[in-house]
Amino acid sequence: MVVSSEILMKFIGQKIKDPYNRDFGYLVHVYTEIDGTVTGIEINQGSTFTTIDPSRVKLDNDSLIILPDWKAAAIRTLTLMEKIRKRQRALDELYSKQEIPKSTYDDMKRKLDSEMLKIKDEYIKIKNSLKNRLNEVEDQLTQIDKAMIAVKMSYISAELSESAYKGSAEILRLAKDSYTLEKDDIRKTLEKLDLLDKEGIDIKTPGQVIGSQDQGTKNDQNKSEIPVPIPVKVINTL
Repeated sequence: MVVSSEILMKFIGQKIKDPYNRDFGYLVHVYTEIDGTVTGIEINQGSTFTTIDPSRVKLDNDSLIILPDWKAAAIRTLTLMEKIRKRQRALDELYSKQEIPKSTYDDMKRKLDSEMLKIKDEYIKIKNSLKNRLNEVEDQLTQIDKAMIAVKMSYISAELSESAYKGSAEILRLAKDSYTLEKDDIRKTLEKLDLLDKEGIDIKTPGQVIGSQDQGTKNDQNKSEIPVPIPVKVINTL
């Protein structure tokens, strides 16, 4: 759900963060239509100004959070895929109960299949995006670990004062915590995408459903039509 313009206006001029407690920038403006619909959020990041899509903005208690591109896109795709899955199940159930005609079933099934194909294309792009971001995060964690070792060595060898060591170590610790949170979040999101994709929906076509019923009836009829052999007793007259 998009945060309303009234709420967003209260945060103008304030520093906002991402979900992993990293500083994202300052909110400097909220773009809206005449009816109040939010169309964009202007963010200042150092010397750069960027317009953020409203779908990336989330209200967490009394704080405003800016979601990463990959997370906002994944949430959208997961939501749409789940909605289509539920509609497919509902359609299958209605047809199995013979509550909708074949023509309606075929038409609605065709539309759902078409929508799912569109989402599948987006699904593949998002998975690739998440994997790329995961690699970037892991590279950053490796770099942070390398820096931590170097800082400790400099401190132990008396090349750094205690205050400098503590300041540097704290910065690295906070950075590592943030990237670790993002790494875990990416992996969980990938798992959700894989799980939802594996939940295949087997919607039988009308011919398949009716055919299976008719086949069962025919089998029963065939069984009843099989002649029962009459026992014959052979008498030896020799």
